[in-house]
Amino acid sequence: MSGFGEKSENYTFMYRYSPAMKLLTVTVAILCVITAGAQTSFTVHFGFDQFHLSPAAKKSLDSFLVAEKEKISSRVIQLNGYCDTTGSDNYNRSLSQKRVLTVKNYLLKCGIEPDAIGSISGHGESDPLNENRTEEERRQNRRVEIGFYKVIQTNPPGSEQLKSLLEQIADTATKAGTTIVLKNINFYGGTPFPLPESFDTMDELLQTMKVNYNLVIGIQGHICCIPTASDSEYRETGNGLSEERARTIYAYLTGNGIEESRVSYKGFGHSMPIYPYPERTEEERVANRRVEIIIIRK
Repeated sequence: MSGFGEKSENYTFMYRYSPAMKLLTVTVAILCVITAGAQTSFTVHFGFDQFHLSPAAKKSLDSFLVAEKEKISSRVIQLNGYCDTTGSDNYNRSLSQKRVLTVKNYLLKCGIEPDAIGSISGHGESDPLNENRTEEERRQNRRVEIGFYKVIQTNPPGSEQLKSLLEQIADTATKAGTTIVLKNINFYGGTPFPLPESFDTMDELLQTMKVNYNLVIGIQGHICCIPTASDSEYRETGNGLSEERARTIYAYLTGNGIEESRVSYKGFGHSMPIYPYPERTEEERVANRRVEIIIIRK
């Protein structure tokens, strides 16, 4: 099992439906491509068993944000949290995610736009900088790495527009057997629980199902970060993690009024990665840790 966040963890999750979401329209947009490797980075350290920012950490981060203001304004931010090896792996993974959320909330408080934060991940005690032999080494591992990635804006090849999910379904080229990747549905590492920013796409799928009364779909779950095509077990249920992720979307739809007869779900483990193992970047891991839908009938 890889140390990139595909081990199971225990979380509480509430399904959400936003009734205020508007029906989808054509979105004229450009595709944002994140270049490999952080162009600018900053590391925040934490005290033992702490996830709150110390006054010194706030002051240091404030100075960095002021000094790099012009560069940061044109970049996408990724947050990755880590712990030392003191305590259980489950506890440390939860603690690392709390640290990431603390930094995210502080960045928002400092005026960073929510859309500028591309992904957040808590990795627990995986990917240490050293062997955790001394207190100083452990302090170095109690961290959140803030990566500021340069964004190149480009139009998708052969297209001037990006279609909404509603348009993709309505397109005559979309037939039974067509597979559509649900963009921006991402999960906390090792869990079937979506990140908060995933709900807009989940709402979009829900609205599409409500508008297209005859649409029947299969939901397909996938994971990242393991060397074979097998699935990681989600310990809370004993099922595969990719199956549990697909089931999460299934439960979201059926819990918000979509008939069970119109939705099914299945997990595919790491058998159909977009990027081969080992994924080289967090972007590749996020892309593999995904949910797709297959059109069964429309």
